[in-house]
Amino acid sequence: MITYDKFIKNHNGKAVDYDGTAGVQCVDLIKCYLNEVFGIKPGAWGDAHDYYDNFSARPQLVENFTRIANTPDFVPQKGDICVWKSSLSSGGWGHVSIATGEGDTTYFYSHDQNWTGNHDKCTKVKHNYSHFAGVLRPKDQSRITAATKSVSEIASEVIQGKWGNGNDRKEKLEAAGYDYSAVQAAVNKLLGSSSSGKKSNDAIATEVIQGKWGNGSERKQKLEAAGYDYEEIQKIVNQKLK
Repeated sequence: MITYDKFIKNHNGKAVDYDGTAGVQCVDLIKCYLNEVFGIKPGAWGDAHDYYDNFSARPQLVENFTRIANTPDFVPQKGDICVWKSSLSSGGWGHVSIATGEGDTTYFYSHDQNWTGNHDKCTKVKHNYSHFAGVLRPKDQSRITAATKSVSEIASEVIQGKWGNGNDRKEKLEAAGYDYSAVQAAVNKLLGSSSSGKKSNDAIATEVIQGKWGNGSERKQKLEAAGYDYEEIQKIVNQKLK
């Protein structure tokens, strides 16, 4: 699963037809949101307004969200699923979107798909509260408001081995909303190397012998953080010391 910020980064400016039915609809974006951020596999749950009106009939929604009605002093929070009443349009479908957390009691912003009815791509839209029913608020706010550390902080954690190695590291960093390339560049800077001028395994093995990469688990963490294969480097070191 990914975070709210990563989800918006992935989908903003793009159109998605999650269920392959009726083209690009507002509920398709919400179904992707439920799946990718919360691990919920939504089914054919009716029209947009049904996410609010029939909330209690969906155990997965009840387990993971709190339904909150719109009131004169209500403002949606970041990550809320916003739902409009069937009275919004003559078709009676209602509408759903994902709140950004910006706004007050007169307006709010959300990321919407198909807001105009023309199969619109996901985009940020300013709304008033006309025909607004309320929201479904995630119970697990860590998916929405997880503390974001600086790139340099994450780079230090990578060097310490806290984010794994190779593709595993890349997947974990991106799932948490971090830019893998930016983090790796920071790692390389901290270790005094660069991705564009990466040294040969033989050269690194020589540096290991010279004590430039530390010892034991510290060496292993530093080498892997810098993108080197620890086992391969160690083989060359052993050969040089024979």
